[in-house]
Amino acid sequence: MTTIKSFNFSTKLIGFFNTESPVFSTRMSMIICTILASIGIVLGIAEGSLAVQINGLIAAIDILNSLIFLTAVNQSVRSPDYSYNYGYGKYESLSILAGAGLLLIVLGYAFYESAISFGKPEEVGGNYWLLTAFSATSLVLMVAMYKYQRKMAKKYKMPILEYDAEIWKIDSFIEIGVLANLFTGIILKLLHYGHLAVLIDSITGIGILLFALKVPLKGSKNALNQLLDKNVGDEIQFQILGIIAQNVNRICEYKRVHTRQSGKDIFIEIDVVLPYDVTIGEKYDFELEINEQLKELYPTSVPRLYATACDGKCDKDVKIHCPARNYINEQKSLKTV
Repeated sequence: MTTIKSFNFSTKLIGFFNTESPVFSTRMSMIICTILASIGIVLGIAEGSLAVQINGLIAAIDILNSLIFLTAVNQSVRSPDYSYNYGYGKYESLSILAGAGLLLIVLGYAFYESAISFGKPEEVGGNYWLLTAFSATSLVLMVAMYKYQRKMAKKYKMPILEYDAEIWKIDSFIEIGVLANLFTGIILKLLHYGHLAVLIDSITGIGILLFALKVPLKGSKNALNQLLDKNVGDEIQFQILGIIAQNVNRICEYKRVHTRQSGKDIFIEIDVVLPYDVTIGEKYDFELEINEQLKELYPTSVPRLYATACDGKCDKDVKIHCPARNYINEQKSLKTV
């Protein structure tokens, strides 16, 4: 019994540190956020730097976002089933909206606090050297996490990982602003302008809050579009139409294309008219070719080809005048030669 428990624990531990899983990157994101948030908030309060304190608060919000993202990734990687035929990709969109809403609420409160502090600047004898050392270390960790999340997002084609990478990118720019603020504070304190240093620190706090709103607002818009099943962007639509145009000789009429995105999956439904005497096998082969062409461009796409038969009015007497049928027959002849 002890051996079984030990084996289960070892299996879970190995799974937790499985770097090939998309869940691992969100776990790493959460761990680093926890470290940066805890030290940043404590140091900001202890040393009297509002900018460092707010930066720690932003990291604390990122922890909650990481927890939400971790849950969403665990759900979205599940395969489609009888209950959810299109999969669980919309968990990603819901998590982005939830994380963005949380960030907006807390940042609004933090903005209010920084505005009050801005109105009452008082000189504080903080250790700017200690704060600068922590800020520089934080910047190195943030840049490393951004690069790692970008790599994982490209590998697994998951928008939620792309969103998390963008958060780390914005956090890195914010940290650069905090570093510049601290260096300025060091210089001003050496010149005995401590009050001005605190004033600039408050202004920096407000600035990083406004800058931090960039990603959640953009991510919320994209997530909302996915939840409302809005068509994918024009660039993707034109590329799909380009593939259809390459196969125009095989169809009688192009009717429409429907697209929607759910997480990493892009669902593409193409509606065409084929010659009335096309067999199921011919239609199936045509669909396979279209699918291969689409998946070359979008590996996570889920294409479907819906076909109806033409009325056959172009087929008179014993001759076949249908251009699509003529083309299909020509292709068959080439294959048999």
